[in-house]
Amino acid sequence: MCWEALADAYMVRGSYSAARKAFEKVVSLEPDTVYSKLMIAGIKHKLGHYQDAIVDYQGLLTNNPDYLPALRGEGESQLALGQTFLDQFVDKNVLDCVQAALHVLTRAALVRPGLAGTWRLLGEAGSMCSVLPGEMVEVMVPSKLVRVGGGDEGEKMDKQGLLEVAVRCYTKALVLDGDNAGVWHDLALVQAALQQMDKAVQALRKAISLSPRQASTWVSLGLVYAKQEDWALAQHCLVRALQLENSALCWTNLGVVYLNLGEQTLANKAFKEAQNAEPSYTRGWTGQALVAEVAGFKSESMDLFRHCTFLGPEPESARGYGDWVCSTMAALEKGDKVETHNKYILEKMFGIVVGVDSLSSYCERNPGDDVALCQLGVLYEKMGLVRSGYKVMEMSNKLVKNTVEKDKVLTNLGRLLTKLGRCEEAIEHYQAISSTTFYSQVGLAMAHYSLGNYQQAYEAYESCLHWLADNDGLKSHILVAMGSLAYKVEGMQAAKTLLFQSCQLAPTSVRGLFALCVIGVQHSDMNLIEAALSEMVPH
Repeated sequence: MCWEALADAYMVRGSYSAARKAFEKVVSLEPDTVYSKLMIAGIKHKLGHYQDAIVDYQGLLTNNPDYLPALRGEGESQLALGQTFLDQFVDKNVLDCVQAALHVLTRAALVRPGLAGTWRLLGEAGSMCSVLPGEMVEVMVPSKLVRVGGGDEGEKMDKQGLLEVAVRCYTKALVLDGDNAGVWHDLALVQAALQQMDKAVQALRKAISLSPRQASTWVSLGLVYAKQEDWALAQHCLVRALQLENSALCWTNLGVVYLNLGEQTLANKAFKEAQNAEPSYTRGWTGQALVAEVAGFKSESMDLFRHCTFLGPEPESARGYGDWVCSTMAALEKGDKVETHNKYILEKMFGIVVGVDSLSSYCERNPGDDVALCQLGVLYEKMGLVRSGYKVMEMSNKLVKNTVEKDKVLTNLGRLLTKLGRCEEAIEHYQAISSTTFYSQVGLAMAHYSLGNYQQAYEAYESCLHWLADNDGLKSHILVAMGSLAYKVEGMQAAKTLLFQSCQLAPTSVRGLFALCVIGVQHSDMNLIEAALSEMVPH
């Protein structure tokens, strides 16, 4: 008893590690003590060791399956662990935690159905999936929770059904405790996720009437009004929240409202205040990056998005950084002017690798964004992960509807298939393009070349030369490619003619000069060798 009393005293003081050691001493003296084991599990939960806490709670339930504190404790630990996985974008594990929490908390509700807190926890379990993509969510829910008179079996439910279960659980909690502002607030969030905006507004107003000085409720009401594009009321609610609590969340949401209204200066000030309130809050930095992007500050925008990726995973910043990496790569490929710092990020700060990580987490959470999937495929290809690139590019192809974007995706697919050695499929994709471009036609020529169809490859290059190449530099490269094909089919003389034509264009293709030099070496033509070498001097 003395050790137990000492442990309780440590608990009251907040010395959880010391309390845990004292409770463990009690367990060593009395192995059958339930209270000390329960407190040890609770301490592990408080310290963030959720998996260890779950194991301890399950150990208590082995001998006493209807022990309510252990049932509730395991449910809370499952929810806390699920929230951790949610923040880390480990979404499959979130579903496992939600399913486990629903089953154990349903058992707790059956033991004592009159506890409002248990029903609220069930609502939290169901609503945790609100930010996950609908295609991913499939959870086994106890039949007793789904309908009256349900048995012990479980039923598979999708995201919509799970959120509706959450609404019913929150409603049951309100029947038992109708003056709980927190439950009204949580109910409103689920209703907003179900697109029941009017009901969400009513629930939030009820929560405010019960607890008018709760800043988080005002923030949520402002967000609901923002979704309805009622910017004046959204601004009013967020300003009221700031009067109650100076938080990064409030400032960031207010900045988003100003950004939607076109007030870039006010938005920038709001995001700056968010950073001052909490420097590690990722969305405050993301907002400032968006302001920089809208204002045309390219270098600052990309650098801010890059900074966000180091703070932690966040969808908007992940999408923005991936977009900047791809646009910078495209500009470098075309020879366009690129901000020096942006080029440095790409080449010296692992820009492509970080872009892959960012877009991978974003696409897991947003699998319907065809442009993001296409960009991720390009970045995979740049890293040499061709199979992974093809996989996500195929997903993008199934989603894209716009004709212009469809052509770009088909071009990328054709190029990836050629690299994978599936040239027949690559040709089919290239031929499915509705509006041919220079790059799609070159890709078609390379696919034919890989299959040994030299005549078709030559014709594809010829169409590029006459119709699609828009500058002499590209035409020079095309003539070199045609020359290599002519050498295989028609012999040296035809190849020399095309290569000489290539050398007459400026800027000259260096590979064409090398080809002429090689032909001179093969046929001991010193004049050709000297002419080719003299042309190489400037390069």
